Amino acid sequence: MLNLRAVTEEYVGGLQFVNEIPREIKLNISSPDITVVAGPRRVGKTFLMLREVRALMGSGERVAYLSLDDPLFRGIDARRLAELVRSEYPEGRVYLFLDEVQDWKDWDFKLRWLHDVKDFKLVVSGSSSSLLSSEIPSRLRGRQFTKVVLPISIRELVPSAGGDFRERGVFNNILREYLVWGGFPEPWIYRSREKLIDVVETVFYRDLVERNRIRDTEQFRAVFDFLLSNYSNQMTWNSVRNMLKGIGVDVDVKTVMNYVDYMRKAFLVFPVRRYDYSERRRAVSPKKLYLVDLGIASLYENHSSARSQGNLGRKLENLIFLELIRRSWEVDYYLLKDGREVDFVARKEGKKLLVEVTLNTDTEHVDKVRRAMLETGIREAHIVSLEGETKILGDGMKEVQLLDWISGSGLQDR
Repeated sequence: MLNLRAVTEEYVGGLQFVNEIPREIKLNISSPDITVVAGPRRVGKTFLMLREVRALMGSGERVAYLSLDDPLFRGIDARRLAELVRSEYPEGRVYLFLDEVQDWKDWDFKLRWLHDVKDFKLVVSGSSSSLLSSEIPSRLRGRQFTKVVLPISIRELVPSAGGDFRERGVFNNILREYLVWGGFPEPWIYRSREKLIDVVETVFYRDLVERNRIRDTEQFRAVFDFLLSNYSNQMTWNSVRNMLKGIGVDVDVKTVMNYVDYMRKAFLVFPVRRYDYSERRRAVSPKKLYLVDLGIASLYENHSSARSQGNLGRKLENLIFLELIRRSWEVDYYLLKDGREVDFVARKEGKKLLVEVTLNTDTEHVDKVRRAMLETGIREAHIVSLEGETKILGDGMKEVQLLDWISGSGLQDR
């Protein structure tokens, strides 16, 4: 018979070998609802769960952890699992941690049953966007609280950056490294290209090819590489098809759209649409894709492109995008009537903000943002600059130096 306590203790014992990077993330396990931890694979969800398991065990609570991508548990029935837990904990409520729950067949039905019997406090994780509050199956809505875990942010790596020249120097040093290695824990800790490749390949095969039963992996690989290497650029699905056709890859628009959606659901990319009051124009306008981590962008750079100003600008733009969504802003881009682009329109709780990202602020950026404010009626704008200084530019616009913006001097968490 399976011994869930022994399995749990074995996993918890492995924490001693983990190089921990402090995170801002806290899991809410006090609520009676299902606590859902969602995010890309290899981002540290399992570590966060096991840390909670260890704390609960230390305080004498009844707790069990199992990974549902383990062949021992992948096919287990919910009632059989409940029976196993009750055989070890005959009385009282049990904290039940279920990792990689999207690999459990009919997981939503099984979680609903385990929740409704009231014997368990459920904490589950997964690397599929189907666990997000906006996409979770209706039978679980109102019964779950979702926490999204993304790769480590630069703010978590340099939490005290801000004031004097020493702190700013540390921030600039970490920023250079972060723009290369990104925030997946293992690639960051070991500064390892091999570990970055391993992360991407695991997502490619486990979360994309296997989960979506993609047969033509060669075609998908070509689309996959093309999309990741063209992050932050405007594109239509038709233009993607045409550019791939030019290099000998025959793929139709519908298939491109499906592939993008698979990558979105695996938290690998974030599609961003044009900001417009016309839903039709939003639908037909080019999209932009942003990456979940800057280390992925580094994999697609050669030596010369890695040092180019344009590539640095794209990375900084992607960095600010990730910070915006970490702070719960919804993000679009804005296209002016004269064809120029402002990087982001950020929206949250009725507030709107224009955000432009640049290496240095010049009159072109100021004029572009001011025109966007007039066209949209948005009354606040930030120009986030790598090498500029934080200052008021007037009429609701200000320039914010990157470090100040990251640390909260430019855009407060509201």
